Amino acid sequence: MNLECLNNIITSNLAIHIDLTDLNSWDLNTGLTSFSITKWSDAVSDNINLLDFGLTGFDNSRTNEMWSGIELTPQDNLFSMYRVGYNDIQNPTTGETSGITITTEFLPISAVTTGTSGNYFELNGGYLQGFFKLQDYNYELLSARYGAGITIETLLYLNPDSQGIFYMMGARAEDKYNPYFSGETMTGGTTTGVITSLDNFLDALEPHEVISSSFILPEENMYETEYSEAPPLDNIKNNVIAFELTQDKKLAHKYVNTDGLVVTNTSTSAINPTTGWTIISMVFTPDDIITDPDMLECAERRLGKLIFYVNGRAIWIIKEFPEFYFHGFDNDKEKQLGVPYSISWGGGSFGLAESWHYDYQTYIIYNGEDQNYIDTKFLVEADPIQTDCYTPPTGDTYLAGLSLSADSTTFTYVDDCDPDVEYPLTVMNIEYTGGTGSTYFVKFLQPISVISNRDYVANLSVFVDGIFGSEAINKISILVYSDDVDVDIVSNVEYVFPVTTAYLQSLASDGLQSFPDGQEYEWVVDGVMYYGVSGLPVTQDNASIVGYGQTPESVSDYYSTGNNAWLPVETVFRTPDNTGQNFVYLGILIESSSELITGSTIYVKDFEYTAADILVQDERKLDLTIEQNFDSGFIGGIQKLRVYDRAFTSPEVLHNALMEAKNDTTKNLLVSKGGRIIYH
Repeated sequence: MNLECLNNIITSNLAIHIDLTDLNSWDLNTGLTSFSITKWSDAVSDNINLLDFGLTGFDNSRTNEMWSGIELTPQDNLFSMYRVGYNDIQNPTTGETSGITITTEFLPISAVTTGTSGNYFELNGGYLQGFFKLQDYNYELLSARYGAGITIETLLYLNPDSQGIFYMMGARAEDKYNPYFSGETMTGGTTTGVITSLDNFLDALEPHEVISSSFILPEENMYETEYSEAPPLDNIKNNVIAFELTQDKKLAHKYVNTDGLVVTNTSTSAINPTTGWTIISMVFTPDDIITDPDMLECAERRLGKLIFYVNGRAIWIIKEFPEFYFHGFDNDKEKQLGVPYSISWGGGSFGLAESWHYDYQTYIIYNGEDQNYIDTKFLVEADPIQTDCYTPPTGDTYLAGLSLSADSTTFTYVDDCDPDVEYPLTVMNIEYTGGTGSTYFVKFLQPISVISNRDYVANLSVFVDGIFGSEAINKISILVYSDDVDVDIVSNVEYVFPVTTAYLQSLASDGLQSFPDGQEYEWVVDGVMYYGVSGLPVTQDNASIVGYGQTPESVSDYYSTGNNAWLPVETVFRTPDNTGQNFVYLGILIESSSELITGSTIYVKDFEYTAADILVQDERKLDLTIEQNFDSGFIGGIQKLRVYDRAFTSPEVLHNALMEAKNDTTKNLLVSKGGRIIYH
């Protein structure tokens, strides 16, 4: 390259070029987000809907909704960087249903737009961060490994207090989902789990086949599935490097080596000058150049020279420096978005210090609250679900016929410490006061915030005291509906009474099958299984009807029946996957084929729902390697960043420094063509 013919900085192999003085890179309309004004020659970006982006993007405040995603297009081929922050979380209490309150806080950065040296960002703990590649997606704005080396240049403004990491590359954190957090995953042993848009649970467990310890007969499967996870440290070995300025104005680097150890080295001498505009360049030149890009995937790790330049002058050379390049995590691709292949400018990374996970919470709809609570939280309506022959009334219209009250005189509970002491148990009393209605919906008036890609379990206990006629078909169920999205019912436990021959025969359509002779069903009382001849009503207390060879625990839908006993009613539901946050309504649907019996009652207690939809931090992931060693923000100013996918020669580094000094003399860059080089 004939440098004498160039009147500006070198543009050959310039993959990332952020210049805050250029309006194409940053202006006041973009907040503190900056964009590269050049693109890598092999840059590729496809039409990609990253529905799971919030699972990781939430942790550095790229988004304030953990359940949200982002979309990429072929035009998104310029590297971009965003201001780093964190999200403060206020979870709903068990008495609230409106969802999580999130407040985003950003690390301190101020934009300087006055003066003669152009726009720049003044940092005092804040920095910018962005990702240049997505593992197993058709998105790559910079190679993860460099056949001909790499050159990194950044123009900084130094003041007497300047210190800290000014550039970091690679993994910004360990794998958030390894080890798994119990509230998020079914594989890890919880009852229901959060799934990604690709139907993976939030863990890093990999299935593998082992010989079964119970393998006895030849016809039995001799293998069983076990799950294992890689140590979290494995994902950041040789996968992160940072460059910094020490308090005494020396240059330093640190990286995680192939053994998982943090290697740190500091220059012997301080930089000169220690204040003012300064261009710092880091050049890694491998001993062997790889020209075939396909070879980069399998070539052994190379050694080379790492050279630090200050204002075009080499001040520190490290020989036999191990090549640094980057790789994805050993996890599903959608659970590592933006974490490996990351660049931080003006700081390092706080790792998983601000990471959040989903966890379970049970929300109370009714559990012994008083009359005022019932009056303000519940309304009796007609069935809100439209059918071919029925259109529900619009709005919240009170339907006469049921009286709701707080009852503390009918039931008691026993003291935990003294079985001879009983206390009054407050329940909801639903009394039929007369009328012509036979179907009622006891609606909980508060809309309930739900998040997609997980199950919600709503349940209650009912005590039926003669409200249904024995010649009618009667049901009590939990009804869930939304004005905006369809609600998928995963499973149901309904109360039915009485159980007649016709009703038993109808259960086949719900997956309940009679015995092979077609004459019997099983039913369970207090956990004990009994058999009954079809056609005889099952009226025993606390009975759950199931089919041949089944138990209530083994089927998704079953039925409870009987009078004068507390019986379970439950529904498991979910909103359409990948729709984010939605709002639904819950209530108790009471149905009968004839008029209810006046003066009779249904009692309700323990009406609640449970889901993995609050956010918590996993203390096991605090203070890990990256947080311990790379959580350092730069104090000073940043203005320009250039990354080349080849190693510069010393004359080329000097040329760019001279061009910076020539193009803006107000910066007073002290560029000289000679000087002593310190070898290490």
